[in-house]
Amino acid sequence: MSEKIWQKAAKVIVRASGNPLFQANDTLIEILKTLLTEEEARFIHNFRKPKLTIKELREKTSMDNAKLMALLNSLMDNGFVMDQPIPNSDEMEYRLLPPVADTFEYSLVNFDRPLEQKKQLAHLFEKMFHEATELTQTNYEGLLPIFKDKMPIFTRIIPVEKELSVPQEKVLLLHEASKIIDKQDIISLSECPCKLQKQLLGDPCKTASDIMRCLHFGNIGRYFIEHNLGKSITREEAKRVLQEAEEEGLVHKTFHDDFDIEKSENSICNCCKCCCILFQTYYRGIFAFH
Repeated sequence: MSEKIWQKAAKVIVRASGNPLFQANDTLIEILKTLLTEEEARFIHNFRKPKLTIKELREKTSMDNAKLMALLNSLMDNGFVMDQPIPNSDEMEYRLLPPVADTFEYSLVNFDRPLEQKKQLAHLFEKMFHEATELTQTNYEGLLPIFKDKMPIFTRIIPVEKELSVPQEKVLLLHEASKIIDKQDIISLSECPCKLQKQLLGDPCKTASDIMRCLHFGNIGRYFIEHNLGKSITREEAKRVLQEAEEEGLVHKTFHDDFDIEKSENSICNCCKCCCILFQTYYRGIFAFH
């Protein structure tokens, strides 16, 4: 019975992610067992739809608010759930996160996580990436329509040199990144999970001297700060991070709410080709056609 609890939790997470490359297999189950209690795994079964309000969760579980919030906070600390405001409401909803990139990123950068557990997770996620590569390379023709038509455009690149227009995105000058910073009231600085994973695997970044390079804003910034995934910094401190990243030759990438470039920016990552998980998905042949 116990093993079925973990298997079902893995299936619920994969279904919510909408990504066909990350499977409810032994590797994902091992990640869940590393990060969650059996009670938390069973609680994940309630997410038959990926977003639920506290009222919906209370109806599903018959738990009081204190018990619910204790479970939700633990799941948020470990990168499985994120809380976000419901538009035109004072209430929050709770979204089940995909294993990649969210749980990969958030579980690794938690400042409270013991080093040995981080190393274990780094190796498990590396195994997951290898499995995704194999799945893509052996099912390329079947997966191609899914990634061409249904998967989101994940990022925009902000280089130093020039401004370009492309069909699905806009590439900005570096000073435009500073304008993004100027709009923010909440800014979190965290370790780059991609560089951190490489470091934990014994292959540290060859470009950056410091792995504290990821900036998050707004609701995601608040989430990072509240769950000890990042620290609060000022606009001027954030601009210094951008300047240092530029001097080291890192690439400035923005992310948007709902992966919609018409919506607000929620993050700027400063990464490199040797570590960035998005770049790695191309090099490894995971999202090579996207």
